[in-house]
Amino acid sequence: MQIVREYRRTGTPLLVRMTHRAVGLSLIFSLFLWLLYSAPALASNNCPHHDLKITLSPDERRLSVVDSITLPPDFPGEFFFSLHGGLKPASPTPLVRIEKQKNRQEAVLIETYKVKLPAGLHNFSIVYEGSIHHPLDQEGSAQARGMQDTPGIIDREGAVLSGSTGWYPDLGSQFVTFDLEVKLPPFWDAVSQGSRILLVQGSASTLSRWSSAEPQESIFLIAARFTRYLRTTDRFAAMVFLRTPDEAMADNYLDATARYVEMYSTLIGPYPYTKFALVENFWETGFGMPSFTLLGPKVIRLPFIINSSYPHEILHNWWGNSVFPDYDKGNWSEGLTAYLADHLIKEQEGAGAEYRVNTLQKYADYVTGNRDFPLTRFRSRHSSSSEAIGYGKSLMFFHMLRQELGDEVFVRGIREFYKKFRFRLADWAGIRASFELASGKDLKQDFNQWALRGGAPQIRVEHAKAEKRGGGYAITAMLRQVQPGAPYVLPMPVAVTMEGREQAFQTVVLMKEKQTAIDIPMPARPLRLDIDPEFDLFRRLDEEEIPPAISQALGSKNMLIILPAQCDQSLLEAYQELAEGLGRSGPDKVDVKLDSQIKKLPKDRSVTVVGWENRFLGDIVAALSEYGVLVAPDHVRVGKTDIP
Repeated sequence: MQIVREYRRTGTPLLVRMTHRAVGLSLIFSLFLWLLYSAPALASNNCPHHDLKITLSPDERRLSVVDSITLPPDFPGEFFFSLHGGLKPASPTPLVRIEKQKNRQEAVLIETYKVKLPAGLHNFSIVYEGSIHHPLDQEGSAQARGMQDTPGIIDREGAVLSGSTGWYPDLGSQFVTFDLEVKLPPFWDAVSQGSRILLVQGSASTLSRWSSAEPQESIFLIAARFTRYLRTTDRFAAMVFLRTPDEAMADNYLDATARYVEMYSTLIGPYPYTKFALVENFWETGFGMPSFTLLGPKVIRLPFIINSSYPHEILHNWWGNSVFPDYDKGNWSEGLTAYLADHLIKEQEGAGAEYRVNTLQKYADYVTGNRDFPLTRFRSRHSSSSEAIGYGKSLMFFHMLRQELGDEVFVRGIREFYKKFRFRLADWAGIRASFELASGKDLKQDFNQWALRGGAPQIRVEHAKAEKRGGGYAITAMLRQVQPGAPYVLPMPVAVTMEGREQAFQTVVLMKEKQTAIDIPMPARPLRLDIDPEFDLFRRLDEEEIPPAISQALGSKNMLIILPAQCDQSLLEAYQELAEGLGRSGPDKVDVKLDSQIKKLPKDRSVTVVGWENRFLGDIVAALSEYGVLVAPDHVRVGKTDIP
């Protein structure tokens, strides 16, 4: 028998010494800062506490639970709770009554119960057991990075249970704290939020205990046959749980965990948990939970994940998993996380502008017609258009805010936001208040036009010309906002390339109206005028700025997929399966027809031509040739690159 008592924090230090490293925000300091953070009350006395003792039986797809619940003093003596269907809860505590409520439907995932407690009682127990097994199902479209998901599953492959599963009594409170003891088959292990306080591995069973004194919105339980890797520091533990042993890969993730936790602790404030764990799932997922992430077996082995998606999941422990979004008022956490993880890493690599133009292209391609909405209405990604807004528009707003305030003030703002709202709900108003406090500026206009208003500005440049003026030159042009509705207030970056000068002249023109004239004196002859050359503004791109991309077809409202009639039946069936997949990938309406049913390619929708045998292949090859693409029987040439 092996008994492991693992790292557990006993208190939150108020004084943290931080060393600034290169974090890419152009605010790189080579000095030590002493930052004072007031640790927020963890509200353990203000929310229910669950002391859960669970036995998991994967072969039978069952669990049995004893939940000892401690209620806050002001909790009512009569209340409702919800629980997964068929678990038949009862209370061994004397005089506690549990009554099942009638459901409107015969088969329901979640059942509701009414509890009546004796006067003055705040501690009672609930016991229940039963099966939880919901097969995996596809969630969202493939192009929107939809993944297989399940409300909850206990299986021989593993167990994945969340708050939405209803595997523990949901009392309807905003937050909970918990202790969790799980009895498992031998060679299994369990992972949850918070700190691991005990692991006992024997030949007959495994006992795993976790504890979270930090308020949580829900309780997660992940279990499987894991090989565990651990590395501790004086501040937190880095952990990796793999279904297939791989020490080299685990070491890479442990190194990355320490590196990114240190980086974000320096940038934002102290890491809010005692551990961060990479947990391998038994199907492809990309979930971020408080203090751990649940990634699929293929995902974690992709070489780029460790420096792209992985820091994104780590950063969610600040934004989303300790400062909690008030979803009814808009999920701001995905945009802020994408900006300080995905965009920041690209910026460190010198590719920030490229990342931003790709973000703007997704918005241009996917957010059309009635697909647009304000940031305050974004809850979660469920399509390519919702991702382009909730992630893309949001991260661009934070970028514009940083451009306006400067790096030092911007960082002060995010630190203030984190310090004030750690383990609390926060909304866009809270973000605004934090940045106003840090900057001393009234940011109402910024937040109103970017968070509360849907849509995007669309800019056109007209009548641009260079002229001699006195002993020098001038460049003049008319900037117009051509989007419907009121004008946006835009600090418009302008760059002018001049004859005989290596460096372009750069300035910012404040655009408050639908139409703004620019007249800029120049010391040398102007050769070229660029408006927003680094893509620093959120706007709808001009067609001339958008390179051809598959997303333009997938983002269209209507698509026609043409299959070849003259091909083997087995191949045609494979083409039809491909067409079905494309039909789930973004367009609102997809028609699938054989090439024998079409006289000519339509111009009022996007068109996908499938198969070498397709009689419209020549039309597509001819169209591609205008973009430097050559399609030959044994290779494709794009520009100067040959692809077999």
